[in-house]
Amino acid sequence: MKKPVVLLVKSRSRGSKVPNSVPPLGLLYLAACLRQRLGAEVRLLDAYFEEDAPAAAAAAARQLNADVVGFTCLTVESPLAHRMAAAVKAEHPGAAVVMGGPHASCDPHTVLKDANIDAAVIGEGEETFTDLVRLVCGEGTAWRSPASLRQVPGLAFRSGEGVELSAPREPIKDLDALPLPAWDLIDYRRYWYKSSMSTIRYGAYLPMITSRGCPYRCVFCHRIFGKTFRARSPESVAEEAALARRLGAGAVEFYDDIANFDNARFRRILELLAARGPDLDLSFPNALRADLLDAGSLDLLKRAGTREVSVAVETACPRLQKLINKHLSLEKVTAAINGLADRRIFTRGFFMLGLPGETQAEMLETIRYAHSSRLHMAFFFTPNPYRNTELYRMFAAAGKLPGEVSASDFEYSASPFNASEMSDARFRWLYRWAFFGFFLDPARMFRAFRDGDFGLDMPSRGWQMLRNSLSFGRR
Repeated sequence: MKKPVVLLVKSRSRGSKVPNSVPPLGLLYLAACLRQRLGAEVRLLDAYFEEDAPAAAAAAARQLNADVVGFTCLTVESPLAHRMAAAVKAEHPGAAVVMGGPHASCDPHTVLKDANIDAAVIGEGEETFTDLVRLVCGEGTAWRSPASLRQVPGLAFRSGEGVELSAPREPIKDLDALPLPAWDLIDYRRYWYKSSMSTIRYGAYLPMITSRGCPYRCVFCHRIFGKTFRARSPESVAEEAALARRLGAGAVEFYDDIANFDNARFRRILELLAARGPDLDLSFPNALRADLLDAGSLDLLKRAGTREVSVAVETACPRLQKLINKHLSLEKVTAAINGLADRRIFTRGFFMLGLPGETQAEMLETIRYAHSSRLHMAFFFTPNPYRNTELYRMFAAAGKLPGEVSASDFEYSASPFNASEMSDARFRWLYRWAFFGFFLDPARMFRAFRDGDFGLDMPSRGWQMLRNSLSFGRR
């Protein structure tokens, strides 16, 4: 087999209302696996930093003479990904063009309507994409045949039957066996001057994951990592944190779906990080499971240098908690929020408004819970009915899917999806009131500025967040 040459591309949405630009951690894991297992030459391109991303991707594919070009994107980022794929195919038609990530995993049939996409990776990419690259570089043009592609579990591809899925890929059980992200492939310092997933000020940070998979079955989840919780050892997490410090980072952002599912393991991680001394600030912007946080864990979070924690409450209505399969204990959530506030750890809450069948009284119940809480910040999201999720089926059953929907509509804030019993006008009025009622609280704002680590840019960032969250139009 020839030495593979691979271009990996992260799509972005410049017009997104959530303009985060974080290092493409998934692609960095993928690149490390390709280099370790195939000796591949890999280049990584992030569309966020390109003025003309389609031209840049096409030029990179041609200059590298890439065998495979892999794209990853969220649904809202997919229009640009398809434009880049078209540019690559036009400039370098011999390359295999593959799409992966949340959008491809959730909706491979739509992805493969684009003739410029040869295959889609479903779920975790390290093993599936590595096997596909091996196939492309080992079988010549024969790799394109459905018979060859069926040999690779975890793929979607076109065949005589339309879009076909190969056998499902088993989740990666031993996460410690994965090589660490290939940080040498990017100038990660560029991201320190952009907005990250955390609210704390811009600074020197690196993202990490300590686990994959979530055993809960929330109806809105895309389930890219499956429903089996798999975890790295606390020692490997501590080693990577030490690497982050050597790379110049002063903070780590953990992007797990549910880092604290195994409380004993989570505590051990915090103990190891605390033992290092306060040389790294920690944040959990993708949320911890609040009703699993006990007093001991909260104390360890503080000792380990945690500056920020997010908690995903979704709804304060018990009926809707059951409907969306979240099944949170709101009593324990409130205790966790209060415990974080007592320790002056900046705490953000995530809420969803406009759930299927939600009444005005139920929506007000959630808003009042947020307003009366000791959260420093709250984000109110509209539910996105991604294809092949239970939420999509619930929207469809209620007749609440809009007639014309674009991929660019799938924003986190103020998207056009309202499955509640309220009219759109009433729903949007209450949605905006949720934000204003929360943030126009002088005592809360005092606590936020006291406990948060904000720079002089915070007023402009706050205004941008409110503007994007309260506008239901596309940017």
